[in-house]
Amino acid sequence: MVDSLLFIGYNHKTKSDDSNNMKTGATFDITEKARIYHTLAQMSSSFSSIIRYCEELEQAGALTAKYRRLFQAFTVEVQAQLNLEILEHMDGIESEDWSRGGKIRDKWEKYLRGPEPKRPRKRNPSAATKHKTQPSKRGLGHSPD
Repeated sequence: MVDSLLFIGYNHKTKSDDSNNMKTGATFDITEKARIYHTLAQMSSSFSSIIRYCEELEQAGALTAKYRRLFQAFTVEVQAQLNLEILEHMDGIESEDWSRGGKIRDKWEKYLRGPEPKRPRKRNPSAATKHKTQPSKRGLGHSPD
């Protein structure tokens, strides 16, 4: 699927792809993402036009109702298949960008909160029990009479 999107001009680069990347990890070109979504919207509009043109051709007598419905169904099927392929690919890219953006936001919120206050150390309770005396073994195993 990725190869089929290269004709659109989209190449989602990762950290290993480009040494001129941002500090956050991967280079994500918002312009390329916008181009894909814009192209997808244009294609959707074109499919809508095809469906409308089939109706106009039927009204003009160039298509029967049977073939109009058939070609409209084919058009909807092809549109759905294209949308599915493209949007599955974009889902992965959007997930990566969402994750990366969340990490940046988390760091920014931590910065805004300022340094964490130092907490006093708690004494280790097990160290205090080491210094206690052991109970006497005298009388163990004997029952009082």
